Amino acid sequence: MKMLAIAAAILSFAGAAQAHEMMYNVTQVYLEPDTQPRNTIFTGTFSFNEHTQTVSGLRGFLTQSMTGTVSGTGPFYDMAQIELTHQLSAILDPVLGGLLVTTFLNSNTNTFSTMGGGDGWSPGTGFGLYSGFPGANPGNAYARIFVNITDPTAPLTQAQLDRLAYADCTPEGMMGATCMSGTTVAGYGTIGSMGGYPISQTIAAVPEPETYALFLAGFGLLGVVARKRAAR
Repeated sequence: MKMLAIAAAILSFAGAAQAHEMMYNVTQVYLEPDTQPRNTIFTGTFSFNEHTQTVSGLRGFLTQSMTGTVSGTGPFYDMAQIELTHQLSAILDPVLGGLLVTTFLNSNTNTFSTMGGGDGWSPGTGFGLYSGFPGANPGNAYARIFVNITDPTAPLTQAQLDRLAYADCTPEGMMGATCMSGTTVAGYGTIGSMGGYPISQTIAAVPEPETYALFLAGFGLLGVVARKRAAR
């Protein structure tokens, strides 16, 4: 009975730990009419705390659809990818029921020119020119995801999908001084700089290795208890 109680306690703790904060995988696809069959794809991870309803550690890789050839294997082919590691924005949209979370290449948000107004990075602003134009280009980039705070894995509504966005102002992600971007008219008043726009986002939970270990330990003890009972 004592071992059974310990096993139950371990499984209960593992379940509580998993429910408190979870790691998730996220994949986004932006249709790029001018670089087909290559599209812009963001693949990343983040942590979501269901108690505080906050997202942390969003990071991942953004493909550059103007690079590579179609000789590789789709959907990534042999496109170059840039790593975005700085989550610098998380905005709650109560109407949509979730968080708009943005991760950047650089450790600051300076992405677009502010010549036409704007904050220098928000989707649909700055005419798409790089930050500091016509001076030196800091070469920033970002991807914005949407996280449903009730259920991060829930399929997106069209209104939520319309709020996804990316921008790439690195040398391989530009047309002259104009950054590559992906937005919708419904979400930001403009389509991407080369006609690109978001077509999908999927999020899937990834249990932490520590949680797996706790579950295995708990089930292992249950197995020992079962074998002892069967031997009686």
